[in-house]
Amino acid sequence: MTTSIPMAAALLTIAAHLAPAPVGAQEDPMALIAAVAGGDMATVVALLDQGATVNGQAETGYTALMAAVAQGHTEIVEVLLARGAAVDTRSNDGWTALALAAYHGHAPIAVQLLQHGADARSRNDEDDSVLRQAIAGGHAEVVRSLLEAGADPHEVDGRGLPAVIDAAIAGHVGVVNALLDHGADPDVQAGSGMTALISAIVGGREEVAAVLLAKGADPDIPNAAGSTALLVASVSGHASLVDTLLAHGAEVNAATEVGLTSLMLASLEGYVDIVRSLLARGADPNVGDPDGATALTAARLNGNADLIRLLEEAGAEPERVVTPDVAPIDSAAVSQEQIETEVDEAPQLVSAPSLRYPEMLKQGGFEGEVVLAFVIDTTGHVEPRSIQVVSSPHPLFEAAARWVILGSVYRPAQLRGVPVRARVQQPLSFTIR
Repeated sequence: MTTSIPMAAALLTIAAHLAPAPVGAQEDPMALIAAVAGGDMATVVALLDQGATVNGQAETGYTALMAAVAQGHTEIVEVLLARGAAVDTRSNDGWTALALAAYHGHAPIAVQLLQHGADARSRNDEDDSVLRQAIAGGHAEVVRSLLEAGADPHEVDGRGLPAVIDAAIAGHVGVVNALLDHGADPDVQAGSGMTALISAIVGGREEVAAVLLAKGADPDIPNAAGSTALLVASVSGHASLVDTLLAHGAEVNAATEVGLTSLMLASLEGYVDIVRSLLARGADPNVGDPDGATALTAARLNGNADLIRLLEEAGAEPERVVTPDVAPIDSAAVSQEQIETEVDEAPQLVSAPSLRYPEMLKQGGFEGEVVLAFVIDTTGHVEPRSIQVVSSPHPLFEAAARWVILGSVYRPAQLRGVPVRARVQQPLSFTIR
């Protein structure tokens, strides 16, 4: 939402320094506005008694009531309302007295205005509602008053953001409580699939998360990326939030869309306390992702001895990387040296599948290059049992590289116009862009 300071701020700064208007100047709205801005009750009453127009507007459209509200002069507001001040007059930029009360957090004045018929659902010219003005400032008392007067607790702004998620992102515990007490759905989702609970977890808002869970928020609703609140808390290192979520029944073995569990993510980041909590609540140390990586794989990637020991004591096993059988070097195939010196045409790559980056290594920021040696037969296909690893920084990279080579098609080597089997070496690079 837009949080620009209303034009009244500049207007009132000027008005507060104006001298009280002489008798007979009551037709000038700035005389009354100046007295109101300065908190000069006696002059305000005198001007009104002399016939000053209570609803007169400055060039910007602001009224004496708006001036009193912005400055928090509760008693002057009461006098102006008693003298017939209009509560829903709009300034040139669409602000009302109630919007100003919400923006500044003047709860008693907001109540006064609502009791005099102010519209609790009004919006300014930027389509910001009175409720969002109060939420942005964390003014819980004003929020409650607006909700009791008919403001919509399910309100969604122009960004598609429900009010309770807006409040959760900002960490306004009292506002979140007020919205939930008035019927806001604790499990409502924004267009991205984000919930109020996940929003609170992302920001480390422990009190907000506790309130949402206490009011029935479901910890296992995933966002658009397939991550639940526990997954987000685990990868973010929020140990106390992990404990809170587990205490409220969060599914400990839930995984992201790419198959990474909270245990894997916490192990990858080196969060020993979180790993210990997850294991104590039943996290399975041997769940593997589609590449075969496990929590122990993650712990070994970052070289955390404490984590490795903790996981091994819990029965963790190494990754189970699926690789084809390897045959001995075939002397009948043309060697790399022969390809370079004897054949008429070297093998040429025709097509290959995309190289899949192992998610565990990508998440951990690990890069590397695998070099494979293999035989290309006379049809241009790779002989599966011929693949051998010349060099590799990690078994997960090896497995991904093997599957690419197995799916590749080549134009076979040519010797005196006849296709021949040829043994080649090929590097495959894994780089995070």
